[in-house]
Amino acid sequence: MIISFNKKEKGIFETMRTFDKKPLLVKLHLNRLFKSAKKINLKIAYGKKEIIKMLDEIIKKSPHETQRIKIIATSKDLTITSIEAKIDKKIYEGVSIKSTILQRKTPEIKSLSCLPSILAHENAVKEGFFDALLIDDKNEVYEGAYSNIFWFEKNTLCTRRNKVLPGITRGLILKNTKFKTKFKTIKLKDLKKQKEIFLTQSVNLVVPITKIDDTTINKRTIGKNTKTIIKEFNSLLASSS
Repeated sequence: MIISFNKKEKGIFETMRTFDKKPLLVKLHLNRLFKSAKKINLKIAYGKKEIIKMLDEIIKKSPHETQRIKIIATSKDLTITSIEAKIDKKIYEGVSIKSTILQRKTPEIKSLSCLPSILAHENAVKEGFFDALLIDDKNEVYEGAYSNIFWFEKNTLCTRRNKVLPGITRGLILKNTKFKTKFKTIKLKDLKKQKEIFLTQSVNLVVPITKIDDTTINKRTIGKNTKTIIKEFNSLLASSS
């Protein structure tokens, strides 16, 4: 599907996945959708309950158990699409990411005007990377083009506080983990020195990072703390389903 927008048209989106033909964390995604709409003065034509009914209908019609759902809201329309979520299990053995100098103008909003991030991600993938790691011209780390970034400093879980997307998976980890957490900034060269780094997404959830650019992280071995985070999050999902 191709959607064209004029310069004055505003739009936002949400991406989520299903488990056993049920939308995962749908209330959190819709809360973020409506918060984003409020920030850009966008009136969504339907309420949350109506959207949930639409989601249920679309999900039931799909033949796929695990689906990638996208909600697009503009000043004119609301569009919901579903495709099969093809998840390569090998990513949970560790992925590589490519540093790219780029900053989002409105990182806290999932806006349709995110072409630079899309291109950064696509370019990284073409070069064999899983995602692009967004940094500024001073090499300060922000987030992935399609993900949030975490790292461990000993047993303390660290991530950036602001100027990043308030990811759903990110928020649940910060709220529920048993590890001590700390918000801080980090330079690219220092991130590459860490032994445990992972990214979070709404579809792939928690994915270990074992290489940044040409730098191998922890000999491509997934650390015990990262494994604990993955177990914690999977347990959280199981209890909420």
